Amino acid sequence: MQTIVDPRAKFLFDLDAGAFSPLARKRLTESWPGVFRLVVLEQLPVDELALHFSQDLGRPTRELYSMAGLILIMEFLGWTAEEAADAYMFHREVQFALNLGPDRQSLCARGVERFKKIFRTDALAQQVMDRVTDALIATLELKLDRQRVDSTQVLSNMATFTRTRLMGVSIRRFLAQLRKQ
Repeated sequence: MQTIVDPRAKFLFDLDAGAFSPLARKRLTESWPGVFRLVVLEQLPVDELALHFSQDLGRPTRELYSMAGLILIMEFLGWTAEEAADAYMFHREVQFALNLGPDRQSLCARGVERFKKIFRTDALAQQVMDRVTDALIATLELKLDRQRVDSTQVLSNMATFTRTRLMGVSIRRFLAQLRKQ
């Protein structure tokens, strides 16, 4: 059974009203959890994700916006499934970003892996990146025609050597050149 809570919906009572001080609330809304909650969360492909679950049969799913958001955060921060499940249950900034209340959140690593598999098989990750990029460009009012396109980050493919290995390789190459001469 599908559980979907629209992130644009306003609640009668604020779920986080007593959980944060005014300073903490301000820092959360101005940091990545606030941007994620206000901009990114509503861009996630929940309609496509919901196709994998019955509307009226079976056990209720985790809230689908929060699970899609957790998969995105997990990949962005390089978490394992276990770390993502722990963040879903215990990290208040992640719960704030995913628009979850602090009340008894539970999730296991197997559940994270199941949703991650759906993202892989349906190629939802590309769709998420396109939607989120477009939403961030619109929200931040970026002018892409004025951005430089010639500067890219290039990562070196050089091997890293310890001093001993570097010395060994240098001597081996020197001896090889010496034999040729």
